[in-house]
Amino acid sequence: MRKKTVTVNFNIALSALYTFAMAKIGFMLRDLVEFIKYGVTEEKLNALKAMLTDFANIPTDDELVGVQVSATQEKDEAAIQLRDAIAEIMQRVENKFGAQSGNYRKFGVSGVSDLDGGKLSYVTRRVHRVAETMLPQLESEGLTPELLTELNSRLDTYEQALSKQEDAIADRDIATENRVEKANEIYALLVKYCNTGKQIWEDTNQAKYNDYIIYDTPTGKPKDKDNQEVLSETEQ
Repeated sequence: MRKKTVTVNFNIALSALYTFAMAKIGFMLRDLVEFIKYGVTEEKLNALKAMLTDFANIPTDDELVGVQVSATQEKDEAAIQLRDAIAEIMQRVENKFGAQSGNYRKFGVSGVSDLDGGKLSYVTRRVHRVAETMLPQLESEGLTPELLTELNSRLDTYEQALSKQEDAIADRDIATENRVEKANEIYALLVKYCNTGKQIWEDTNQAKYNDYIIYDTPTGKPKDKDNQEVLSETEQ
Protein backbone atom coordinates (compact mmCIF):
# COMPACT_ATOMS: atom_id res chain seq x y z
CA MET A 1 0.00 0.00 0.00
CA ARG A 2 1.31 3.44 -0.92
CA LYS A 3 2.53 5.50 2.03
CA LYS A 4 0.42 8.55 2.81
CA THR A 5 2.06 11.87 1.97
CA VAL A 6 3.08 13.89 5.01
CA THR A 7 1.71 17.45 4.89
CA VAL A 8 2.22 20.55 7.00
CA ASN A 9 -0.58 20.99 9.54
CA PHE A 10 -0.36 24.77 9.81
CA ASN A 11 0.02 27.92 7.71
CA ILE A 12 3.20 29.40 9.16
CA ALA A 13 5.97 29.12 6.55
CA LEU A 14 8.61 26.54 7.46
CA SER A 15 11.26 29.20 6.84
CA ALA A 16 9.66 31.37 9.55
CA LEU A 17 8.92 28.63 12.09
CA TYR A 18 12.28 28.70 13.89
CA THR A 19 12.32 32.44 14.55
CA PHE A 20 8.63 32.53 15.41
CA ALA A 21 8.83 29.62 17.85
CA MET A 22 12.00 30.90 19.52
CA ALA A 23 10.26 34.22 20.16
CA LYS A 24 7.36 32.42 21.83
CA ILE A 25 9.78 30.38 23.95
CA GLY A 26 11.34 33.67 25.05
CA PHE A 27 7.96 34.78 26.39
CA MET A 28 7.51 31.44 28.14
CA LEU A 29 10.89 31.72 29.85
CA ARG A 30 9.95 35.23 30.92
CA ASP A 31 6.79 33.83 32.47
CA LEU A 32 8.37 30.59 33.68
CA VAL A 33 7.14 30.97 37.26
CA GLU A 34 3.56 30.81 35.99
CA PHE A 35 4.20 28.10 33.40
CA ILE A 36 5.74 25.78 35.99
CA LYS A 37 2.34 25.64 37.67
CA TYR A 38 1.08 23.92 34.52
CA GLY A 39 4.01 21.51 34.30
CA VAL A 40 5.81 23.50 31.62
CA THR A 41 9.34 23.55 33.01
CA GLU A 42 12.57 25.10 31.77
CA GLU A 43 13.70 21.59 30.88
CA LYS A 44 10.69 21.14 28.59
CA LEU A 45 11.28 24.51 26.96
CA ASN A 46 14.95 23.65 26.42
CA ALA A 47 13.83 20.38 24.83
CA LEU A 48 11.63 22.36 22.46
CA LYS A 49 14.57 24.63 21.63
CA ALA A 50 16.66 21.54 20.87
CA MET A 51 13.93 20.30 18.53
CA LEU A 52 13.99 23.66 16.78
CA THR A 53 17.77 23.47 16.38
CA ASP A 54 17.50 19.99 14.86
CA PHE A 55 14.76 21.26 12.56
CA ALA A 56 16.86 24.24 11.45
CA ASN A 57 19.76 21.92 10.63
CA ILE A 58 17.73 19.86 8.16
CA PRO A 59 18.60 21.02 4.62
CA THR A 60 15.87 23.15 3.08
CA ASP A 61 14.10 22.05 -0.08
CA ASP A 62 15.94 24.76 -2.04
CA GLU A 63 19.27 23.22 -1.02
CA LEU A 64 18.14 19.72 -1.91
CA VAL A 65 16.71 20.87 -5.25
CA GLY A 66 20.12 22.32 -6.06
CA VAL A 67 21.79 18.97 -5.38
CA GLN A 68 19.16 17.18 -7.45
CA VAL A 69 19.53 19.58 -10.38
CA SER A 70 23.33 19.18 -10.35
CA ALA A 71 22.99 15.39 -10.29
CA THR A 72 20.49 15.51 -13.16
CA GLN A 73 22.80 17.70 -15.23
CA GLU A 74 25.67 15.28 -14.59
CA LYS A 75 23.49 12.34 -15.64
CA ASP A 76 22.28 14.13 -18.77
CA GLU A 77 25.85 14.93 -19.83
CA ALA A 78 26.88 11.31 -19.28
CA ALA A 79 23.89 10.20 -21.38
CA ILE A 80 25.02 12.45 -24.24
CA GLN A 81 28.51 10.95 -24.10
CA LEU A 82 27.05 7.44 -24.04
CA ARG A 83 24.75 8.06 -27.01
CA ASP A 84 27.70 9.51 -28.93
CA ALA A 85 29.66 6.30 -28.34
CA ILE A 86 26.70 4.24 -29.56
CA ALA A 87 26.35 6.47 -32.64
CA GLU A 88 30.03 5.99 -33.52
CA ILE A 89 29.61 2.23 -33.49
CA MET A 90 26.31 2.28 -35.35
CA GLN A 91 27.77 4.46 -38.11
CA ARG A 92 30.30 1.70 -38.76
CA VAL A 93 27.51 -0.89 -38.77
CA GLU A 94 25.53 1.22 -41.25
CA ASN A 95 28.58 1.69 -43.46
CA LYS A 96 29.07 -2.07 -43.56
CA PHE A 97 25.54 -3.43 -43.80
CA GLY A 98 23.18 -0.49 -44.41
CA ALA A 99 20.65 1.06 -42.00
CA GLN A 100 17.80 -1.18 -43.20
CA SER A 101 19.70 -4.45 -42.93
CA GLY A 102 18.92 -7.25 -40.53
CA ASN A 103 22.39 -6.94 -39.05
CA TYR A 104 21.76 -3.27 -38.23
CA ARG A 105 18.41 -4.08 -36.66
CA LYS A 106 20.03 -6.64 -34.37
CA PHE A 107 21.42 -3.76 -32.33
CA GLY A 108 17.93 -2.48 -31.43
CA VAL A 109 18.93 1.18 -31.40
CA SER A 110 15.70 2.59 -32.83
CA GLY A 111 14.75 5.67 -30.78
CA VAL A 112 17.95 5.54 -28.72
CA SER A 113 18.17 9.34 -28.75
CA ASP A 114 15.02 9.46 -26.62
CA LEU A 115 15.96 6.70 -24.19
CA ASP A 116 17.00 7.37 -20.62
CA GLY A 117 17.53 5.54 -17.36
CA GLY A 118 17.54 1.76 -17.35
CA LYS A 119 16.34 1.54 -20.97
CA LEU A 120 19.43 3.37 -22.20
CA SER A 121 21.64 1.06 -20.14
CA TYR A 122 19.86 -1.98 -21.58
CA VAL A 123 20.31 -0.85 -25.18
CA THR A 124 23.97 0.00 -24.55
CA ARG A 125 24.68 -3.50 -23.28
CA ARG A 126 22.92 -4.95 -26.30
CA VAL A 127 24.99 -2.79 -28.65
CA HIS A 128 28.18 -3.92 -26.92
CA ARG A 129 27.17 -7.59 -27.02
CA VAL A 130 26.15 -7.60 -30.70
CA ALA A 131 29.11 -5.47 -31.79
CA GLU A 132 31.47 -7.84 -30.01
CA THR A 133 30.10 -10.81 -31.95
CA MET A 134 30.41 -8.86 -35.23
CA LEU A 135 33.85 -7.45 -34.50
CA PRO A 136 35.62 -9.54 -37.20
CA GLN A 137 33.13 -8.28 -39.82
CA LEU A 138 33.36 -4.66 -38.67
CA GLU A 139 37.11 -4.35 -38.31
CA SER A 140 37.25 -3.14 -41.91
CA GLU A 141 35.04 -0.18 -40.87
CA GLY A 142 37.31 0.77 -37.98
CA LEU A 143 35.57 -0.99 -35.10
CA THR A 144 38.13 -2.01 -32.49
CA PRO A 145 38.10 -3.62 -29.04
CA GLU A 146 39.16 -0.24 -27.70
CA LEU A 147 35.95 1.36 -28.95
CA LEU A 148 33.93 -1.32 -27.18
CA THR A 149 35.95 -0.77 -24.01
CA GLU A 150 35.23 2.96 -24.29
CA LEU A 151 31.52 2.19 -24.67
CA ASN A 152 31.61 0.17 -21.45
CA SER A 153 33.50 2.94 -19.68
CA ARG A 154 30.92 5.53 -20.67
CA LEU A 155 28.16 3.17 -19.58
CA ASP A 156 29.77 2.87 -16.14
CA THR A 157 30.01 6.66 -15.89
CA TYR A 158 26.39 7.03 -16.94
CA GLU A 159 25.08 4.45 -14.49
CA GLN A 160 27.04 6.03 -11.64
CA ALA A 161 25.55 9.42 -12.53
CA LEU A 162 22.08 7.88 -12.82
CA SER A 163 22.46 6.30 -9.38
CA LYS A 164 23.63 9.63 -7.98
CA GLN A 165 20.55 11.35 -9.42
CA GLU A 166 18.22 8.70 -8.00
CA ASP A 167 19.88 9.06 -4.59
CA ALA A 168 19.46 12.84 -4.73
CA ILE A 169 15.74 12.46 -5.49
CA ALA A 170 15.30 9.94 -2.67
CA ASP A 171 17.32 12.07 -0.24
CA ARG A 172 15.14 15.06 -1.05
CA ASP A 173 11.94 13.09 -0.47
CA ILE A 174 13.19 11.70 2.84
CA ALA A 175 14.52 15.03 4.11
CA THR A 176 11.35 16.86 3.11
CA GLU A 177 9.18 14.31 4.90
CA ASN A 178 11.43 14.43 7.97
CA ARG A 179 11.36 18.23 8.02
CA VAL A 180 7.57 18.35 7.79
CA GLU A 181 7.14 15.73 10.52
CA LYS A 182 9.45 17.65 12.87
CA ALA A 183 7.71 20.92 12.03
CA ASN A 184 4.30 19.42 12.84
CA GLU A 185 5.64 18.06 16.13
CA ILE A 186 7.11 21.44 17.05
CA TYR A 187 3.95 23.29 16.11
CA ALA A 188 1.76 20.96 18.17
CA LEU A 189 3.88 21.64 21.27
CA LEU A 190 3.96 25.35 20.49
CA VAL A 191 0.17 25.51 20.30
CA LYS A 192 -0.14 23.57 23.55
CA TYR A 193 2.24 25.89 25.40
CA CYS A 194 0.79 29.06 23.86
CA ASN A 195 -2.72 27.99 24.85
CA THR A 196 -1.37 27.63 28.38
CA GLY A 197 0.10 31.12 28.16
CA LYS A 198 -3.23 32.57 27.05
CA GLN A 199 -4.97 30.80 29.91
CA ILE A 200 -2.47 32.25 32.39
CA TRP A 201 -2.96 35.87 31.31
CA GLU A 202 -6.50 35.86 29.89
CA ASP A 203 -8.07 37.82 32.75
CA THR A 204 -5.05 39.65 34.16
CA ASN A 205 -2.71 40.97 31.44
CA GLN A 206 -3.90 41.64 27.89
CA ALA A 207 -0.41 42.46 26.56
CA LYS A 208 1.05 39.18 27.80
CA TYR A 209 -2.03 37.32 26.57
CA ASN A 210 -1.38 38.73 23.10
CA ASP A 211 2.20 37.42 23.24
CA TYR A 212 0.84 33.89 22.98
CA ILE A 213 -1.59 34.38 20.11
CA ILE A 214 -0.70 32.41 16.98
CA TYR A 215 -2.29 33.89 13.86
CA ASP A 216 -3.25 31.82 10.82
CA THR A 217 -0.73 33.52 8.52
CA PRO A 218 2.61 32.53 6.94
CA THR A 219 4.49 34.44 9.67
CA GLY A 220 2.11 33.64 12.51
CA LYS A 221 1.59 37.38 12.98
CA PRO A 222 -1.62 39.43 12.63
CA LYS A 223 -2.62 41.36 9.52
CA ASP A 224 -3.33 45.10 9.44
CA LYS A 225 -6.37 46.81 7.93
CA ASP A 226 -4.84 46.47 4.44
CA ASN A 227 -4.55 42.70 4.92
CA GLN A 228 -0.76 42.92 5.20
CA GLU A 229 1.09 40.96 7.86
CA VAL A 230 2.37 43.13 10.69
CA LEU A 231 6.14 42.87 11.12
CA SER A 232 8.24 43.89 14.08
CA GLU A 233 10.87 46.62 13.66
CA THR A 234 13.62 44.01 13.36
CA GLU A 235 11.79 42.29 10.50
CA GLN A 236 11.11 45.41 8.45
